[in-house]
Amino acid sequence: MNKSTDFNLLFPHTDSFAPCRTQKAGLNTSGVFHNVSLSTVMRCEGKQKCSLHFRVHTALQLSEHIHGVSICTVTAGMMLEICTLVSFPRVARERLEGQQLEVQNDCSEVWPGQYVHVTLKTNPSYCGVAWTSTYQVPECNSRDLRSNIPECITGRLVYTVDADRKELAVSVSDMLEDKDYHLRLCHRKAYTCRDTGANTLIRKEDVLKNTTLQYSTPMPCLCIEGWSATSDAPRVQVFPFRDHLEELWSGINFDPVEELLSWEPVCPVAAVISLCQKQGDDECDDLAGSSQTLNSEKITFSTVDPHPQLCMKFTTDSGSWIRCPFADGNFQGNSSL
Repeated sequence: MNKSTDFNLLFPHTDSFAPCRTQKAGLNTSGVFHNVSLSTVMRCEGKQKCSLHFRVHTALQLSEHIHGVSICTVTAGMMLEICTLVSFPRVARERLEGQQLEVQNDCSEVWPGQYVHVTLKTNPSYCGVAWTSTYQVPECNSRDLRSNIPECITGRLVYTVDADRKELAVSVSDMLEDKDYHLRLCHRKAYTCRDTGANTLIRKEDVLKNTTLQYSTPMPCLCIEGWSATSDAPRVQVFPFRDHLEELWSGINFDPVEELLSWEPVCPVAAVISLCQKQGDDECDDLAGSSQTLNSEKITFSTVDPHPQLCMKFTTDSGSWIRCPFADGNFQGNSSL
């Protein structure tokens, strides 16, 4: 709200459907509102105790027919339109008639990513004299929001890998100071993260905010996920084995009755899978017509005749990998290569 004036009133809007008045002679309706700008400002009461507020700034030329400005906002998820009325006292109107005034309001609290619909009208409201727009509050992408707005604070994760013990030592910093903190390992797939069973709770009273999590296989989608112990808390995810693509090519299955050879990826990956004939240590000739692009959760090859030299080739932008499930001559219907 503009602190330079003491005649701003905040009130629940009740006359959205009140009829507008016929425009007065001499009222310039083509440009009542000038240079309208919409933005977000942050107010803080202390560390990690900040909130976002929607700011409207406009200029208008004062006339005897305009007694004030109504700034109305409706936010996503709210059914109530809230308005701020900036009134110009009669003495001020007479003294400043014809001059351009600056009007600013930032009383409305908003949340990251929220959509705000704003309407500017004169008071009294004249037909055809209004300015409307929709504004999106910034997401929790900036450092300032992630450090100060509770709804954006995720905590910061730092880890070290002990490959021999298959352990991840994780430390947490910049978390919400008055909340406990959850940590877990999960496999990220599309919009979900499937729990692996490795999870822990760090208490807000703990001096050292660290723990150790056990993992079984260093998959590229294995994720360390952390979030504050509060409802709808934002989450932070880090992937310690993002580049370990060679671990993806396990999970080959063969059904000898149906003669079906299949592969289901543990992690999302853009890949082309084909059958090939092994010719040596490094060569594997593609079988014509066998290439499939992974666009679902499972790749299946039908009418497959098991042979020690029959292999599956996995090709990504990073390279190619070959797995030969029948090489040992004793395929049991499931192979983890």
